[in-house]
Amino acid sequence: MCGSHKNKTSFCCPEAEIFTEEICGNLQGPIDQVVWTAPSPSDFIQGTFTVTNTGSSPFIFSVNGIVQTVPPGNTVSLSVNNPTTFIVTLGAEDRGRFCITLYKRLFA
Repeated sequence: MCGSHKNKTSFCCPEAEIFTEEICGNLQGPIDQVVWTAPSPSDFIQGTFTVTNTGSSPFIFSVNGIVQTVPPGNTVSLSVNNPTTFIVTLGAEDRGRFCITLYKRLFA
């Protein structure tokens, strides 16, 4: 928000800052559950969800209902605005890793 000061000089409030948070971990099947959920109310403006499949069969993950398949030996990333849920489905012998990078807007 901009305005003017008593001495007629103009000023503006500082811009919002972007704060980054990263959460990583290992996945070991069987899993069919929410791995991460946003707090309510959430102030995360964007999130990037990266999953690596170190097993021998494909598995799936979803963010905000968008489903991605991760083939064996591959890494898949999905970025969404206003992330709310991260769900992973792995079979009994499946394994992998995940990293979540969340972005939050902070006003000084």
